[in-house]
Amino acid sequence: MNEISAIVVTYNSASRIKNSLGSISNQGRKDIEVIVVDNNSEDGTKELVKNTYSNVRLIENIKNYGYSYALNRGIEKASGRYIFCLNDDIVLEDKFIEKMVEAITQGPEIGAVQPKVFQYDGETIDSAGIYLSFLRRFHDIGHGRKDSERFSRPREVFGACAAAVLYRRKALESIKIENEYFDEDFFCIAEDVDLSWRLRNKGWKTIYCPEATCVHTGGISRRKYKFNRYLSLRNRYLMILKNESLFGFLRYPIIFIAYDLWRTTYMLAVNPFYFFKATYEAIKLSPKFIQKRWLI
Repeated sequence: MNEISAIVVTYNSASRIKNSLGSISNQGRKDIEVIVVDNNSEDGTKELVKNTYSNVRLIENIKNYGYSYALNRGIEKASGRYIFCLNDDIVLEDKFIEKMVEAITQGPEIGAVQPKVFQYDGETIDSAGIYLSFLRRFHDIGHGRKDSERFSRPREVFGACAAAVLYRRKALESIKIENEYFDEDFFCIAEDVDLSWRLRNKGWKTIYCPEATCVHTGGISRRKYKFNRYLSLRNRYLMILKNESLFGFLRYPIIFIAYDLWRTTYMLAVNPFYFFKATYEAIKLSPKFIQKRWLI
């Protein structure tokens, strides 16, 4: 068994995948299994990986089933004790994986490790972990802020951003639902929040390791704003329905008035198509997510 399985999800990534895979090779470790899961790229990504990286295992999906589906296929095929998930536009800095492994082995209760992820300039924070507020809003800690001492201290966080995260395989197996680690009904957006919430409910800890740094050179997934708003709205309610405590449901009327009322009104005004699409799908999927709640 390999110590680490690195899973890179690609979609039309020919212009950036070399830097990502190269940074994994430059870690200087021989115990890393590299798996690339391609979501039916049409720009030569698959051919590039096949012809250039003989040591990389390529899984080819026949269509773009989403980030969650692709990660699940990679995890299923992985043999590592630790599962390292990363985007195709993440570039790792020196000794990144070594520092991540050191962090996750500090205690058997640690299920995931979040690194310090920079934006393309290498100075601005992209993510230092996931924060889930009282209003059940989730966001990347430090996103858009310049690096500072505040982001240089290790600590426990609610969850890890799946752009770059190291999971303990045992932790992932403990929260799997119907052969899914990441919930494929999310497609993308909040799938890592949902998984983090399930890990937390099972007693696993997620810690932030600022010594392990990487650069998110593209941030491609964040550019489709309208599509992302639709998925964010839909997946927010499904995630809450699936993971919230009974006490949390009792306070939800307050949350709705304080946050959801104005948010849904705004989306209805600026993008009624995606509002009704998100609402319809959330209602349609609710029975399935209630069932998942009792399977956790």
